Amino acid sequence: MTTPAFCDYCQALKPIDGVADHFQLLGLPRRFDVDARALHDHYIALSRHAHPDYHVDDAEEVRALSMAVSAGVNAAYRTLSDPVRRASYLLELLGGASSAEDKSVPDGFLETTMLMQEELGEARTAGDDKELARLRAVLRTQQGGLMKRVAGLFAELDQAVGCEGARRDLLGEIRKRLNAVAYVRKLLSQTQTE
Repeated sequence: MTTPAFCDYCQALKPIDGVADHFQLLGLPRRFDVDARALHDHYIALSRHAHPDYHVDDAEEVRALSMAVSAGVNAAYRTLSDPVRRASYLLELLGGASSAEDKSVPDGFLETTMLMQEELGEARTAGDDKELARLRAVLRTQQGGLMKRVAGLFAELDQAVGCEGARRDLLGEIRKRLNAVAYVRKLLSQTQTE
């Protein structure tokens, strides 16, 4: 595995300050559709090599570097192992707007969300666990559909390399879907019973 975190020849740890992104750090191609097994395997290999426990007898600067690299590897894995975080991270790497910069959602989504929120409120007030479970299933299906569309948009984006206008439109559509996923996640958290 090639990674900027350590030397390919001598395996010594290297500073990761200049690493372009999480994909590069973990030695993966920069794309939404990642191989989960490869991601996990790369993470484990890097974690083992960089973990501070393996450098307790090394010089202070090596121990400090180990902690920095280990923290960077953990942050990269947390981001890339979650499809929603990975999508948002990749979107911004590709020049798309962050959720703070663009709060738009797909047409009609807010109306649907408001209705769902009312249904959730009624079910929670009534203590209707069966209805909460039904709403949870609906929301999970909705989230799955949104993420499937995000994956499709990223695939389209890979094909739209020649047209900047199409690329910008696709980045905007991805942001809308990810913003919608954030709403759905919030609603899902309201379906949990105590």
